[in-house]
Amino acid sequence: MIKQYFLLLSCWCMALGGAAQTVPAPVRPGLTAVTVYLNGTALEHQGRVPLTAGLNRLALVGLSTKINPETLEIELGEGAEVLGVGTSDEEPAGPVALNKSAVDSLARTNEELRRIEAELKGLEQEKAFLLANQTLSAGTQANWSAEVMRGATLMRTRLVAMQLETTRLQTRQTELQAQANVLRPRAAATGADNRMVVLVRATRALTVPLTVRYYVSSRGPWWPKLDIRADAAGRELQFITHGLLRNQSGLPWERVRVVLMRHNLGEDVSRPDLAPWELDFRGGDHIGEGRIDQFVVKGTAKGKPVEVTQGTRYEVPEVMSLAVGGRRELTLPPVRLGARPEYLAIPRLSEHVFLQAKVAGWQGLQLPEEAQVYHQGAYVGDTELNERAYNDSLEVALGHDEQLVVGRAKLEDFSGDVPLSDKRRVRLSYELNVRNNHPTTVRLRLLDQIPISEEKEIVVKVIDTSGAQLEERSGKLTWVLTLAPGASQRLRFSFQVDYPKDKKVEIIKHETRVSSPKFR
Repeated sequence: MIKQYFLLLSCWCMALGGAAQTVPAPVRPGLTAVTVYLNGTALEHQGRVPLTAGLNRLALVGLSTKINPETLEIELGEGAEVLGVGTSDEEPAGPVALNKSAVDSLARTNEELRRIEAELKGLEQEKAFLLANQTLSAGTQANWSAEVMRGATLMRTRLVAMQLETTRLQTRQTELQAQANVLRPRAAATGADNRMVVLVRATRALTVPLTVRYYVSSRGPWWPKLDIRADAAGRELQFITHGLLRNQSGLPWERVRVVLMRHNLGEDVSRPDLAPWELDFRGGDHIGEGRIDQFVVKGTAKGKPVEVTQGTRYEVPEVMSLAVGGRRELTLPPVRLGARPEYLAIPRLSEHVFLQAKVAGWQGLQLPEEAQVYHQGAYVGDTELNERAYNDSLEVALGHDEQLVVGRAKLEDFSGDVPLSDKRRVRLSYELNVRNNHPTTVRLRLLDQIPISEEKEIVVKVIDTSGAQLEERSGKLTWVLTLAPGASQRLRFSFQVDYPKDKKVEIIKHETRVSSPKFR
């Protein structure tokens, strides 16, 4: 097979002028396959075409009127060569409406819609004029009663008539808009037959296969969404991609092969350059990736090699028929991944305990920015997916668990001056209480925090953490507990803050939220 790529030519070669005067032979290759991207559709037509020895002029018909000519590709069989594509003066290319009645009806409907919009605007301006002239002009006080009577009669009768006429026109406008919505895809579907004149040279008389490919850009013909569904134990998660497919190609699909892509078709395919990964102290002066200590998710995190389990391409197994403007909801096969259930409690922020599943092997998934989470068949909520963070596990929140109870209480609250010093001291102690009412052993990750100082004169000293892992940068305390059925555990932590007596220390309250999944 010989592939030939080309752009539309503005004129035919003068040396081939004799052949250009012949009437082009019409060829209608059938639409056989479509590839749907997030920002458009690639179409493929196939057929067979008889050629005579020498020069042949073919008129390709049945192509979409939305074609992007720069993406046009024609492939012919052995023994044939494409010399050019264009239009002739005798056989102009372009759309030819085949469904005349639908096109005419749509034109009449649009014309009536424009007339109704003009009438409604006129009624609106008349109403505004009447309401603005309710005040009597100067010099009419002598016979004011007659003026008032005439004005009141006019306002009472005309405003009522205007309101009735406005309601009638708005009702008709709604009917016409619905009619236009029905006619529009019908006019386009039968439609529009785009003619491309192709000059072909054949080495001998033969019949060759013909393939035509091109691209039609549109807005959101396929936009996938992700559902994450967990079983009752949270030990298996299904990642299910689904979405609404729309035929925005300008041609009806009649038993065509459909391929779905999870990305945009990019216009720039030039090789990217790897720029230096720079670090400086001016992070707020330009767009970057944030602080280096925030980019690292966890100081001891160890990743794993990526194993691709889900590609960006999915071929629908059965052929599909879909009218122009038609829609169909599609669901892709689920990707099942094993998970390890874990409970998370942050009693400083919430009295609830969260059940979450830690999923391994997620790196090969094509994750969108957000997903809907279901647990035991019930909708739990939406969750954001942060692809910039990385590690070997993805944490997905599955909702609250009422069988685990947590509490937080302040045990000590001391504030006073430091003897023989210009400092003042605050000392706080807290107790966390956890109880497992499950009939089985559970693993719980418990979080709290101590304040961190942003000033040299403010000194924070940790007194006790009950064995918690302390993250110096953020002040976060983490306990990982294994609780037997019916077991409970008490944990205490305390700290003190010393600061100058003549200054007030403010606790900066950042906006916080409990969200999942998170990458750790």
